[in-house]
Amino acid sequence: MLTTAAVGGKAFWYLTRASGVVALVLLSATLVLGVVASVGWTTERWPRFLSQDVHRNVSLLGLVFVGVHVATTVLDGYVPIGLVDVFVPFISPYRPIYVGLGALALDLMLAVLITSGLRHRIGYGSWRFVHWLAYLCWPIALVHGLGTGSDTQLPVVLFVEVVCTATVLGAFAWRMVTGRSIDPARRAAAASVAVVLALAIAGFAMLGPLRPGWSHRSGTSSSLLAELAARNGSSATGTTSTSSGSVPSSTSGNGTIPSVPFTSQVAGTQTQSGPDAQGDVHITLAMHLTDAGSTPLSVVLVGAQAGGGVSLSSGTVTFGGDSGSVIGLNGGTIVATVATPSPVTLTIQLQVGQQTGALSGTVTGAAGTHR
Repeated sequence: MLTTAAVGGKAFWYLTRASGVVALVLLSATLVLGVVASVGWTTERWPRFLSQDVHRNVSLLGLVFVGVHVATTVLDGYVPIGLVDVFVPFISPYRPIYVGLGALALDLMLAVLITSGLRHRIGYGSWRFVHWLAYLCWPIALVHGLGTGSDTQLPVVLFVEVVCTATVLGAFAWRMVTGRSIDPARRAAAASVAVVLALAIAGFAMLGPLRPGWSHRSGTSSSLLAELAARNGSSATGTTSTSSGSVPSSTSGNGTIPSVPFTSQVAGTQTQSGPDAQGDVHITLAMHLTDAGSTPLSVVLVGAQAGGGVSLSSGTVTFGGDSGSVIGLNGGTIVATVATPSPVTLTIQLQVGQQTGALSGTVTGAAGTHR
């Protein structure tokens, strides 16, 4: 049963990721086909009614993939996104802004679909006003995908997003140039908004999702990251918080890593250097587990100085002789993953002595990886 659940959960996760990318492609194609139909472009082999029919069918297919994306996200259960979070924006406990943008995009798509079905009842003017919201839906969906997607940094996904963006911008420019019914002032304003929006999204991608440490900076709390990582490790391996089902310990080049799950006391010191050329400070936490193995644990945090701490932009961890990365920082709580022979998620809770500056606290290890 545990194995079946793990396989099913992984299948839902893959479906969520794939359907989200396909939905973005289909939404982009819907916009382009809508422009083709609106400007009246035709050839002998492509009559105008064909543009309208294909536009309608592609938009419906896109809604199907959005439905698959939504359903598999809720059923996956890896992150706490419920059915209400899908429709009501900005209430999700997981990345509320970016999940909320996805909910807003879905609501806009449903509004376009419903008003299209009621077009003859609500009148052409009302239908056309709502239909223009499809142009607003696309950038919202793109930012949603950038902010919540786990594959944003993959070259193939980034390529798809860049191609979709270039295609939609090209179609929009074509619509502005050929839009004889739109006065020049409105065309210039719309073009300016499109350019500013494109630059803003590009800047957001480069400074946000494409930089290390996005899991924490996107609004995911460290406590939730730790909870999800521990829960995923237990469901995948069939272990509990007791030692009866623990994963055997492993020996690295610099000490013995305890069997997981485990909780151990840590002690050490803190040093700081910088700021560097980018204005970031480097905080090094040199620690060791206070058990018989005295396994070394080192964390390096990099980011802009904020008050008495650091606003994390990237972080690395070394546990025994194995290395990994920091995925969350919230006050004195650090969440990191380490690629030991079996992946381990570490939750480190630290206190700093006011008089001596010495570090003390606990480290908890759980099997599994953060998605």
